[in-house]
Amino acid sequence: MSHQQSVPEKKILNPSAFCQIGVVVNNIDETIKYYTEMFGFGPYEIKHVDYSDATYYGQPAGYRGKRAFFHLGNIEIELIELIDGKTIHEDFLKEHGEGMHHIGFQVESLGESVNNAEQAGFKVTQGFTRPDGSGFAYLDSNKTGGVIFELIQPPPEVKEN
Repeated sequence: MSHQQSVPEKKILNPSAFCQIGVVVNNIDETIKYYTEMFGFGPYEIKHVDYSDATYYGQPAGYRGKRAFFHLGNIEIELIELIDGKTIHEDFLKEHGEGMHHIGFQVESLGESVNNAEQAGFKVTQGFTRPDGSGFAYLDSNKTGGVIFELIQPPPEVKEN
Protein backbone atom coordinates (compact mmCIF):
# COMPACT_ATOMS: atom_id res chain seq x y z
CA MET A 1 0.00 0.00 0.00
CA SER A 2 1.36 3.40 -0.98
CA HIS A 3 1.18 6.29 1.43
CA GLN A 4 1.58 9.78 0.04
CA GLN A 5 2.29 12.73 2.27
CA SER A 6 2.33 16.31 1.13
CA VAL A 7 5.83 17.77 1.11
CA PRO A 8 6.22 20.92 3.21
CA GLU A 9 6.95 24.10 1.29
CA LYS A 10 10.22 24.47 3.21
CA LYS A 11 12.24 21.40 4.11
CA ILE A 12 12.47 20.69 7.82
CA LEU A 13 15.92 19.14 7.56
CA ASN A 14 18.61 18.25 5.07
CA PRO A 15 19.23 14.47 4.85
CA SER A 16 22.93 15.07 4.19
CA ALA A 17 23.15 16.95 7.53
CA PHE A 18 22.58 13.70 9.49
CA CYS A 19 25.22 13.92 12.20
CA GLN A 20 24.21 12.12 15.39
CA ILE A 21 22.61 9.10 17.05
CA GLY A 22 21.48 9.59 20.64
CA VAL A 23 21.35 6.68 23.08
CA VAL A 24 19.70 6.98 26.51
CA VAL A 25 21.48 5.01 29.24
CA ASN A 26 21.12 4.56 32.99
CA ASN A 27 24.84 4.94 33.71
CA ILE A 28 27.29 6.53 31.27
CA ASP A 29 30.38 5.27 33.10
CA GLU A 30 29.23 1.64 32.91
CA THR A 31 28.22 2.05 29.27
CA ILE A 32 31.59 3.57 28.33
CA LYS A 33 33.41 0.74 30.09
CA TYR A 34 31.34 -1.86 28.24
CA TYR A 35 31.62 -0.16 24.83
CA THR A 36 35.37 0.27 25.24
CA GLU A 37 36.05 -3.30 26.40
CA MET A 38 33.66 -5.05 24.01
CA PHE A 39 33.95 -2.93 20.87
CA GLY A 40 36.99 -0.67 21.27
CA PHE A 41 34.89 2.49 20.91
CA GLY A 42 36.37 5.81 21.96
CA PRO A 43 37.86 8.20 22.76
CA TYR A 44 34.99 9.85 24.62
CA GLU A 45 34.30 13.48 25.40
CA ILE A 46 32.36 13.62 28.67
CA LYS A 47 30.29 16.67 29.64
CA HIS A 48 28.04 17.60 32.52
CA VAL A 49 25.15 19.66 31.18
CA ASP A 50 22.79 22.08 32.89
CA TYR A 51 19.87 23.12 30.72
CA SER A 52 18.06 25.23 33.33
CA ASP A 53 16.24 27.15 30.58
CA ALA A 54 15.04 24.09 28.64
CA THR A 55 11.43 23.43 27.74
CA TYR A 56 9.38 20.24 27.98
CA TYR A 57 6.32 20.27 25.70
CA GLY A 58 6.49 24.07 25.58
CA GLN A 59 6.71 24.57 29.35
CA PRO A 60 9.81 25.62 31.31
CA ALA A 61 11.50 22.47 32.62
CA GLY A 62 15.19 22.71 33.36
CA TYR A 63 17.27 19.61 33.80
CA ARG A 64 20.79 18.42 34.43
CA GLY A 65 22.52 15.46 32.86
CA LYS A 66 25.71 13.81 31.81
CA ARG A 67 26.73 13.27 28.18
CA ALA A 68 29.46 11.28 26.50
CA PHE A 69 30.29 11.75 22.83
CA PHE A 70 32.33 9.57 20.49
CA HIS A 71 32.41 8.92 16.76
CA LEU A 72 31.64 5.90 14.62
CA GLY A 73 32.94 6.98 11.23
CA ASN A 74 31.52 10.44 10.56
CA ILE A 75 28.57 10.00 12.91
CA GLU A 76 28.64 11.32 16.47
CA ILE A 77 27.18 8.99 19.10
CA GLU A 78 25.73 10.79 22.12
CA LEU A 79 25.23 8.83 25.32
CA ILE A 80 22.62 10.52 27.53
CA GLU A 81 22.24 10.08 31.29
CA LEU A 82 19.67 12.10 33.24
CA ILE A 83 20.69 13.46 36.65
CA ASP A 84 17.52 15.38 37.53
CA GLY A 85 14.62 17.26 35.99
CA LYS A 86 11.76 16.35 33.65
CA THR A 87 12.87 15.27 30.17
CA ILE A 88 11.83 13.21 27.21
CA HIS A 89 14.88 11.06 28.02
CA GLU A 90 13.26 10.06 31.33
CA ASP A 91 10.01 9.33 29.47
CA PHE A 92 11.92 7.14 27.02
CA LEU A 93 13.68 5.19 29.79
CA LYS A 94 10.37 4.53 31.56
CA GLU A 95 8.65 3.38 28.38
CA HIS A 96 11.46 1.54 26.55
CA GLY A 97 14.44 1.16 28.87
CA GLU A 98 17.91 1.97 27.59
CA GLY A 99 18.37 2.31 23.86
CA MET A 100 18.55 4.44 20.74
CA HIS A 101 16.61 7.61 21.42
CA HIS A 102 17.03 9.93 18.44
CA ILE A 103 18.78 10.79 15.21
CA GLY A 104 20.16 14.30 14.92
CA PHE A 105 20.50 16.68 12.02
CA GLN A 106 22.58 19.85 12.00
CA VAL A 107 20.63 22.93 10.94
CA GLU A 108 21.73 26.42 9.92
CA SER A 109 19.04 28.19 11.94
CA LEU A 110 17.32 26.43 14.83
CA GLY A 111 14.55 29.03 15.01
CA GLU A 112 13.75 28.78 11.31
CA SER A 113 13.92 24.97 11.35
CA VAL A 114 11.61 24.75 14.38
CA ASN A 115 9.19 27.17 12.70
CA ASN A 116 9.19 25.05 9.51
CA ALA A 117 8.64 21.88 11.56
CA GLU A 118 5.74 23.43 13.46
CA GLN A 119 4.17 24.66 10.21
CA ALA A 120 4.39 21.07 8.94
CA GLY A 121 2.48 19.88 12.04
CA PHE A 122 5.32 18.72 14.29
CA LYS A 123 5.41 19.54 17.98
CA VAL A 124 8.64 20.29 19.81
CA THR A 125 8.82 17.94 22.78
CA GLN A 126 11.99 19.32 24.35
CA GLY A 127 14.22 22.20 23.43
CA PHE A 128 16.95 24.56 24.52
CA THR A 129 18.15 27.78 22.90
CA ARG A 130 21.32 29.63 23.85
CA PRO A 131 21.50 33.45 23.74
CA ASP A 132 23.29 33.22 20.35
CA GLY A 133 20.35 31.25 18.87
CA SER A 134 22.13 27.90 18.82
CA GLY A 135 20.68 24.91 20.65
CA PHE A 136 18.52 21.91 19.97
CA ALA A 137 14.91 20.83 19.57
CA TYR A 138 13.44 17.34 19.61
CA LEU A 139 10.41 16.73 17.41
CA ASP A 140 7.45 14.58 18.42
CA SER A 141 7.76 11.13 16.86
CA ASN A 142 4.05 10.48 16.27
CA LYS A 143 4.35 11.30 12.55
CA THR A 144 7.74 9.67 11.96
CA GLY A 145 7.18 6.00 12.70
CA GLY A 146 8.36 6.37 16.28
CA VAL A 147 11.72 7.95 15.35
CA ILE A 148 12.62 11.09 17.29
CA PHE A 149 14.40 13.71 15.19
CA GLU A 150 16.66 16.26 16.86
CA LEU A 151 17.41 19.57 15.17
CA ILE A 152 20.87 20.76 16.25
CA GLN A 153 22.39 24.19 15.72
CA PRO A 154 25.88 24.07 17.26
CA PRO A 155 27.34 27.20 18.85
CA PRO A 156 29.38 29.25 16.33
CA GLU A 157 32.74 28.07 17.73
CA VAL A 158 31.99 24.38 17.03
CA LYS A 159 30.24 24.54 13.65
CA GLU A 160 31.83 22.36 11.02
CA ASN A 161 32.85 23.91 7.72
